[in-house]
Amino acid sequence: MINNSIKKINENKDLTYDETKQAFDEILTGHATTKQISDFITGLGFKEETSPEIAGTIDAINSHIQIPDNNKYVLKQKGLRKDYSNSLNF
Repeated sequence: MINNSIKKINENKDLTYDETKQAFDEILTGHATTKQISDFITGLGFKEETSPEIAGTIDAINSHIQIPDNNKYVLKQKGLRKDYSNSLNF
């Protein structure tokens, strides 16, 4: 799936919410190669992210948050950077 998303991004086409979430699910579960991750993230950086792409990213991250026994979140902050660069903050 991530290869289809990379191809679409390289054609300067926007991804749907589901396409973005599935691509990030592949990344976060370790099923994407380093090159795929690099191509995907770099492509998104060159193309302005859309609201569905941002929502898909956030939901993918949220679905992979692990709560350890002490009930403190491993991933505490997510969202857009405050430097107005239109980039995602991981």
